[in-house]
Amino acid sequence: MDFKNIPKKYRPVPFWSWNEKLDPEETARQVEIMDKAGMGGFFMHARGGLQTEYMGEEWFENVDSAVSVAKEKGMYPWAYDENGWPSGFGDGKVNGLGVEYQQKYLRMEDRKEHEETAICKNGNHWFYYDVNPFYVDTLDEKVIKEFIKVSYEPYYEKYKGDIEGFFTDEPQVSRKGIPWSFVFEKEYKNRYGENILEHLEELFVETGEFKDTRFKFWKMVTDLFSKAYMKQLYDWCQGKGLKLTGHLTGEESIEGQLTSHGACMPNYEYFHIPGMDWLGRDINDGLIVRQLASAAAQMGKDTVLSETFALCGHNVSFDELKGIYEWQMVRGVNLLCQHLEGYSIRGIRKRDYPPALFYQQPWWEHYDKFIDAVSRIGMILNEGQEKADTLVIHPMSSAWINYNTKDFDKIRKLNEDFLGVIKTLEKKHVQFHLGDETVMEKHGAVKDGFLVIGKMKYNQVVIPPNEILFDSTKKLLDEFVAQGGKILSACDIEENKVTDNENITYTVRYFDDFKVHYFVNSTPEKQEAKLFVDGDKLNIYTGELEVQENELEFEPWGSLVLVENGNKCIEKAEEDALYVYPDGEFEVCGKICNALTLDRCDYYFDGVLQEKDGYVLNIAERANALGHKIAIKQDYHVDFSFVPGELFLVCEKAENFEITVNGQKADKKDCGFFADASFRKIDISKYVKKGENIITFECDFVQSEEFYNNLSNAYIFESEKNKLAYDMEIEAVYLVGDFSVRCDGTWTDLDRNAQRYKGGFAIDEPKKKITLTDIQKQGYPFFCGSLTVQKEFEIGDNTVLKFNRKGINAVALSIGDKQETIIAGKDEINLSKLAPKGRQIVKITLTNNLRNLLGPHHLEEGDSYRVSPASFFKEECIWNLNMQKEWNDDYCFIQTGIN
Repeated sequence: MDFKNIPKKYRPVPFWSWNEKLDPEETARQVEIMDKAGMGGFFMHARGGLQTEYMGEEWFENVDSAVSVAKEKGMYPWAYDENGWPSGFGDGKVNGLGVEYQQKYLRMEDRKEHEETAICKNGNHWFYYDVNPFYVDTLDEKVIKEFIKVSYEPYYEKYKGDIEGFFTDEPQVSRKGIPWSFVFEKEYKNRYGENILEHLEELFVETGEFKDTRFKFWKMVTDLFSKAYMKQLYDWCQGKGLKLTGHLTGEESIEGQLTSHGACMPNYEYFHIPGMDWLGRDINDGLIVRQLASAAAQMGKDTVLSETFALCGHNVSFDELKGIYEWQMVRGVNLLCQHLEGYSIRGIRKRDYPPALFYQQPWWEHYDKFIDAVSRIGMILNEGQEKADTLVIHPMSSAWINYNTKDFDKIRKLNEDFLGVIKTLEKKHVQFHLGDETVMEKHGAVKDGFLVIGKMKYNQVVIPPNEILFDSTKKLLDEFVAQGGKILSACDIEENKVTDNENITYTVRYFDDFKVHYFVNSTPEKQEAKLFVDGDKLNIYTGELEVQENELEFEPWGSLVLVENGNKCIEKAEEDALYVYPDGEFEVCGKICNALTLDRCDYYFDGVLQEKDGYVLNIAERANALGHKIAIKQDYHVDFSFVPGELFLVCEKAENFEITVNGQKADKKDCGFFADASFRKIDISKYVKKGENIITFECDFVQSEEFYNNLSNAYIFESEKNKLAYDMEIEAVYLVGDFSVRCDGTWTDLDRNAQRYKGGFAIDEPKKKITLTDIQKQGYPFFCGSLTVQKEFEIGDNTVLKFNRKGINAVALSIGDKQETIIAGKDEINLSKLAPKGRQIVKITLTNNLRNLLGPHHLEEGDSYRVSPASFFKEECIWNLNMQKEWNDDYCFIQTGIN
């Protein structure tokens, strides 16, 4: 196997958010940028903020542009099948056909109060259905047939096989209780020979044969969703030579997937590339990945996708990105879909479940190293053969019989016990899969003493705590035991002795001439481990094989790919290094492009003061609430103790505003962009002075009637919110130039390497020298970019610079023409390999991220590891319903530097 060269089919396919006015030239430019960074393709994903008509003429002109460049570069372009999400409503065209096509929920009441949607009286209660007019009935085949006609066929007619396929995103039966469909009565009668209307009370109340009814009902729901939605899309794609990928919703728990579509695992059969979603930095419990990877292996699907990194925040490090993704890879995922590459980060787009993972990030030039590493591991996991000898029966059927709309304790206990089994087997490094009973009913058999599911076979079975099993499952297990198969508890399963540390998660792949062992530290702490397998270490950044010691220290979330090829691991060598540290002052090299974020101003509506020193994101939302045209004036007050020779005001949509600086009308000549193509620079250096300066923005703020209608609908259901676009937005502005920012206030340490600053800001002269610890306190609180410093070091035989990164995504060190860059792993660089002995000038370039520039700056919790649009809003609005986050007017910054 060629470990060095990674075909594009194993490289990431990011969500590329089409969230702006599209332009074919810009579209082509962005595809080329992705290609240079090592992407394998992209999902053209319509999303909130889109200013071009979805699937209109201009839309497809941009698809043409993207597909054309992708074809030239050998990339894989994919369509995303909806305007926003969840998939299925066809941008309103499908649900717009009437109530028969719309999503419905079953409700119970003590007396008949919903005459128009009444279903029947059963037992002591009346039953009716609620209608969600903004989504569709995914249990009715004709509804999804219409969705295919609206959302899939136009792409095929235009592109045939020039696109790879479609991503379908979070289709669902119900997220608000028990579903209802007009197909239920006929379907239930055909399946069970019974009238479902006579059993509705048993779905809500523990009365009569409620367990039997609930089992039948949820099995029907599971089968109907698979047939009407998943299989219909899959078959259509299969027939056209296209692929279907995407993910479901509610995947992370038994409770969530039950109401979303009955069960997850049966639906993975109907993805060419089955996928999942992973949100935030919090490590999940493993159920979501194990379900997906098990079904994929059983159905013979080599590629397993994860849409991941949403909500991590703009300051997530490469170590954390790598750790989050490797946690999933060692459990079976092998294709990365990053969330999110924004066509633009103007306006609300910058708050679209950060991080931004595109060219807007200062670290973009280093991203290819990360992409190569995870793609190389994914390639190995994909091409190698997977084997597992243990099957764990999924207790989904026991959840079905215990589901009602009020008490979820039994289901949550079921989930907890199930996770306990999974964690026990992981700690023993056992290779195992989960077995879904619906899948087993269709694809299960017993052959030669093995329980076979599709392409996989197992010689031992674990049955977690449960209340019920399918009759077909019982029959399979009886045959399995009769042929010598073993049914054991997780505690009785024998440990797989590949390492002595239970916190190291493990998997293995088999090739013709060798095996690849994959170890991942599933904790945020360093771990010592002994290996009981031999081989060479694969350098995941270069593809080179290196000698491996049999005792090693795993970095937090660190990993090891070990190729068992006949070579032996060596005994651990004693370190003989002279460590030096980046202490003391460093000289700042050249001009620094620093920034000051202005997110507070005095603002007026029609000449009336609304807030003194008010938060800028309050302005548009307050204006939107009034629902009519308003003349808005904003005064930003900025202190200068130094006037830079060149100073830029950076703002979005400058053409919408009249801008004055100290009463002088600013020349809005475009001077290029900062960070994002929509962040345009205006030179205001000739207007500013020492002391207080006032920068004024004035505009006639108006939204269209269509916007107000869309905003109203957005409060009702997520599909409308997820495609919401503003006609006008009012955002923070930025000052950019070679200056420092004086911070005379007070700093307080917070958790998560954060600090809160209370006080004002002033533009000051550039720093000539700084220390590398807490750069944010030395004139760079909002800094976003690369900063180069230098200092003389004495270099000996084995001199190693050791450091600890905080808020820094890449450290590039150069001595003369020799350079080394660290983005993840151990924070150390051997200086002796870069220069001869003696005193040498060492240059260090630190590259950070968008976090301190864009925030969120004002959360009471400090830094957040689950960043959503709500994290940025002080007042209640569509993005911050029910005041989800506690606020603090002072500023929270991430510690930035190395020490």
